[in-house]
Amino acid sequence: MTIDTSRFARAFVMGFILCFSLGVNADSRTAQKWFDQASTLIKQNKLDQGISLLKKAASRGHGSAAFELAGLYEVGLAIEQDFSEAKKYYEISVRQGHRDAHFNLALFLSSPMTPNNDLKRAREVVAVIADQGDVEAQFLLSTLMRSKMQNVSARPGKAFYWLQHAANSGHGKAQFQLATQYMKGEHVSRSTKTALKWFKRAAMQNIPEAHYNLAVMYEKGDGLPMSMAKSIDWYQSASKLGNADAQQNLGIKYLSGEYVESMPKRGIQLLTSAADSGSRNSQLLLGKLYQAGFKDSVRKNLAKAEKWYLLAARQGKTEAQYQLALMLLDKENGADEAKFWIRRAVAAGHVKATQLQANL
Repeated sequence: MTIDTSRFARAFVMGFILCFSLGVNADSRTAQKWFDQASTLIKQNKLDQGISLLKKAASRGHGSAAFELAGLYEVGLAIEQDFSEAKKYYEISVRQGHRDAHFNLALFLSSPMTPNNDLKRAREVVAVIADQGDVEAQFLLSTLMRSKMQNVSARPGKAFYWLQHAANSGHGKAQFQLATQYMKGEHVSRSTKTALKWFKRAAMQNIPEAHYNLAVMYEKGDGLPMSMAKSIDWYQSASKLGNADAQQNLGIKYLSGEYVESMPKRGIQLLTSAADSGSRNSQLLLGKLYQAGFKDSVRKNLAKAEKWYLLAARQGKTEAQYQLALMLLDKENGADEAKFWIRRAVAAGHVKATQLQANL
């Protein structure tokens, strides 16, 4: 058996540290002893012996041993992957009240990749600890209630119920999602006032998307007085938190000098940060800026233009595919690659690419 034993040992030790202490009767003391021995053996890279002791501990109802085994069987780490065994051991751990086992089993059963997945059971498992007030479980249960699988339907009412619980308990992502639903009027009457309240609460917990949405609301005056000063402040904070949309919008403003002092270098830095994080729109925009140049701020650089067009094209941005094809047609020996990108753009319905293909 060849595996990264040091990675396995670290993963096991972390699981060991995070696990809950179980009962104090004779069986549990014996199981705990086996679990401790298993931990020592695994740290010594004696994996087969360690796993054997994990199984013995799990057979005595040791929830953390069962939890570790379930994870190993699920991913096939140091043991042959077996989803049936993973489910069996997660269920053992759940019966022993292991909190993280409720999460893992719910995610395991709700995954389309899991054979014989069971969304209904996944909801039941996480509902146990959601009912006990676990805010992360409430947020997960809301997500599972929005999902549907095979003959199990989505339950938007229940999803909203649990989302509210999580948001009221201070879960930042739940607060952001709740704000978004009020903003869109999704399963609730649209209310920008309520959306603003929840966006601000999520922003206080440094949810980047909440900062960005507040910036947009103040810029558009959507449900509140328009204020470019407040909008720029929220764009700035969202950008610092790594939100690519905010970086792009703020970058454009610095390039054009719109509502802020013109700072082209800062604008390009922000656009590049957004593009580096994978924003197709920012990649396309940088391609256009470097292809044509921009006033005295951005020098024409065809190599950089091609680089950014290529990155956006690979992500399916049809305009980037078209612009890249045009650049490649102007290059020696670039015709074949250009035709490849033209076909991609045509398949996506790009009108100019279709016309270009007809003329080749």
